[in-house]
Amino acid sequence: MLKLQNTSINSKKVSESKVVFTYGVMPTDLNTGGTMYGARLFEIADHSSGTCAIRHTRGRVATISCDSFTFLKPINLGDFLTATTFISGVGNSSVEVFTKFIKEKPMTGETELAAFCFLTFKYKGTDSGKIPAIIGETLEEKNIIEGYENRREINKIRQRNNAQIKEFLK
Repeated sequence: MLKLQNTSINSKKVSESKVVFTYGVMPTDLNTGGTMYGARLFEIADHSSGTCAIRHTRGRVATISCDSFTFLKPINLGDFLTATTFISGVGNSSVEVFTKFIKEKPMTGETELAAFCFLTFKYKGTDSGKIPAIIGETLEEKNIIEGYENRREINKIRQRNNAQIKEFLK
């Protein structure tokens, strides 16, 4: 059963903050192996995720973590790349944002899932717990949102581990 986060306040549908960005892969986007450089993909994800998070919260946000980034297929010169980004979970003072990357061969229209990622943004507003809950509209959105609590628990473990690492890196 889908659990809504922050149900004591207003909610927004995914479509109210969703970002869709299509880009043609250029020579300057390639790594030495001739495929799209991973850092360029991350730049697109961070930009579209930030836009999505601002649309959802209508406030200032800051990227606080890249929770996971999964690369599935190489993206080649000339491919069209579509990044579809939406809120995938809402906490008291942060939002998790999901981005999927679909590559398209421009001459055939053939598409493939190339990558996906989850980033977390801290809401820089003044009141904790005031971020609207998110309501998925498609089966894909609902399934991604439904997994938020599990991903959140994994992120809490990662944060504790990172705090320990930070202590001995000083």
